[in-house]
Amino acid sequence: MRPYQTVFNHQALEFVADADADIFAEIEKWVNRIERVPSTPGDYTEEDEDHREMQVVVLYRLAIAYWPDHGAQEVRVARIEVNRGN
Repeated sequence: MRPYQTVFNHQALEFVADADADIFAEIEKWVNRIERVPSTPGDYTEEDEDHREMQVVVLYRLAIAYWPDHGAQEVRVARIEVNRGN
């Protein structure tokens, strides 16, 4: 089975492009893991505006909302934001 590809929406892509080196490295490590095991659950779930269940993983200082698109073999990243709790 080939690994999934990670697809970032525009907002998430801008976040990654503007990230400092530490945050970029943390996102890159997560992408490498999630592409190998796309069914990995997040720390909690939430629904998007289309009522799609999204996983949210909390990493370092980040919260990443994503959902696996098994038909396309992609992990779709819908949002990345700074986790204000850390």
